[in-house]
Amino acid sequence: MAAAGGASSIITQVQQGGPPVNSLGDVGADETIVMDLRGTRFTLSRDELLTLPEFVLLSLFPNGLFPEGHNGGGFADGDAVQVDYDPASLQYMLDFFRTVAQTIPTDGSSVASASQDGDSGVVPLDPGGGVGGARDDTSKRAGIIVLREDLDFYTIPHKQDIGRAEMLDVKRAAARALLKQDGIFSGLKRSDEPGTTEAHLIEMLTAGGFNHDDRWGHRAGEPNKAVICSLALARLRSDIRGSEMGSNAVGMAQKLLLFWRKPARRCWWEGVELDNVDGVEGKKLKVWIRRVWTLEMSVIGLR
Repeated sequence: MAAAGGASSIITQVQQGGPPVNSLGDVGADETIVMDLRGTRFTLSRDELLTLPEFVLLSLFPNGLFPEGHNGGGFADGDAVQVDYDPASLQYMLDFFRTVAQTIPTDGSSVASASQDGDSGVVPLDPGGGVGGARDDTSKRAGIIVLREDLDFYTIPHKQDIGRAEMLDVKRAAARALLKQDGIFSGLKRSDEPGTTEAHLIEMLTAGGFNHDDRWGHRAGEPNKAVICSLALARLRSDIRGSEMGSNAVGMAQKLLLFWRKPARRCWWEGVELDNVDGVEGKKLKVWIRRVWTLEMSVIGLR
C-alpha cells in the first residue's frame, strides 16, 4: 500500500477494487442517470455524479455503470440502476454538496473580491499541488472533506446458554446504544495524547474544517448487519491565515488536499463496555468494535 505523501503516518492510502471513475465516461455530460437505492429513486447528471468522492462512486457502482450485457449506449426511459446503498446517506451528501456549490462566486465582482482576500494569506485551494493558475480560478472552487466510518461490532454473550432469539435482541439493543455515541472523534479520544497518530489526525481534521465536538451528519445501521455507517462532511477552510492560527494549522489544512480523489483508510479495534443495554440487566455488555475510517477530499468547481 502506498502512502499519501506526508500523511502516511496518519492514514494509509488504499486502492479500492472495481472499475475506475472514468467508467462513467460513456454517459454524456448532459445525460441524467436514474438510480434506485433500496426503493428510493435519484436522478442525477453525470457532472453531479463526478463531483462525489471516488470511494462513494465505487460503492454506488462496484461493477461499473454499465455492467456486462448492459447496453452502453444509454438508458431506456424509466430504466434505473439498482444500487444497494443507504439513500439517506446519499441525500445528505447531495444536499451538502449542492449547498456549497451555491456559495461559489460566479460573477466578476465576487471573483475580484475573493482575489483581493487572497492577498492576506488565505490558504489557496490547489488540489493539484502546483503553484500555477490565477487566484480568480481558485476562488471558484470549494473543497469538501468527506469522512466515513464503518463500524462493525461483535457482541459478547453476557450469560451462558443464551438463546439465538434473545441474542439477536441483545445485538439490536447494542446497535441502538452505539448509534447514540455519535461524536465524530469519540472513538479516537481514548488515545489522543499529544504526539500520537490519533492526535495528529484530529489536529489535521479540525484545522481543515471540523470542530472537536462535531457529530456525524448521518449515522445509521445497515439492514440485517451488525454494522453502523456514519458520514460527516465539512467545507475545507479557505480563510485560515497564518497570523490567526499559525503556520502549522495552515500546513495541516493543506495536507488534506493530498487526499483529493485518493481515498485513504485507517482501521483499528477496541473493546468497549456498554451500560444500560436493553435485555442486559445489572451488568455491562462487552462489545468488540472494528472501526474503518475512509477519508477523501472533493473539490467543486473543477473542470
